[in-house]
Amino acid sequence: MIAYILIFVLAILTSIASVMVGLGGGLLLIPLIVLVFDLPIKYIAGTMLFAMVPYTLVAIYRNRQKGYVNFKIGLSMEAGSVTGVMVGAHLTGTIPDMALKIIFILVVLYLMVTLRIPNDSPYNYVARLFRWLNHLPPYGRFTIAPNTVQKLSFSALFLIGFLAGIFSGMLGIGGGFLKTPVLMVGVMLPPKVAVGTSLFMIFITASTGALTHALLDQIHFPIALTVTAGMILGAYLGTGFFRKMPDENIRRYIFLAMLVAAVLTLFR
Repeated sequence: MIAYILIFVLAILTSIASVMVGLGGGLLLIPLIVLVFDLPIKYIAGTMLFAMVPYTLVAIYRNRQKGYVNFKIGLSMEAGSVTGVMVGAHLTGTIPDMALKIIFILVVLYLMVTLRIPNDSPYNYVARLFRWLNHLPPYGRFTIAPNTVQKLSFSALFLIGFLAGIFSGMLGIGGGFLKTPVLMVGVMLPPKVAVGTSLFMIFITASTGALTHALLDQIHFPIALTVTAGMILGAYLGTGFFRKMPDENIRRYIFLAMLVAAVLTLFR
């Protein structure tokens, strides 16, 4: 009983932090769940994805009221994420946990460095990669900010979403750790719109991943319901803080959240 109360409180706190930086919560919460419950990573992945579905619904509703969700870009990227998350869920049982940890930490550390480099710098390889992929047809016109319309490649958005979906399915995270920085650095969305759009995409990815893990019987429902209750409350509180947050602070908070996640992964 004490363990469930602890996880409930931790779910509230981590979801408050996660909803303000466009993360699904798995980055911070999964390592803590591992410390409390002795479960294989595939069950924890399915459990977290299950909890993310209602959590992100609350965040989407609250962010949409302020215009912080770009549904067109989100849906374009999720066409790849839905495919990727199913691939990742099946890869979970075939890749050793240590290999998953190493891959995860390396990717997070690289994206952390990218957030500290100006978008137009020749050393910002994420921005350069997206600009290169953005030459692939077909194209569409997307509203990036009020009175700002930009031509983007559907293929580029699909490929980035597919990669994020694989990580989500393998690790039980929403994929926001990859999507939010790319939306800011590559697509050049304003920080709050990038965060809100990322949470919308996490909802779709998490729904697909949760269903896949459920079919594989990889969800621990008592833990999942406890985490869900805490994350819903945290999402409501966190979006309230998010609305008042200055845009210039969001990139800094994302950097710190990813640093904490990389350290906590060592204890998974």
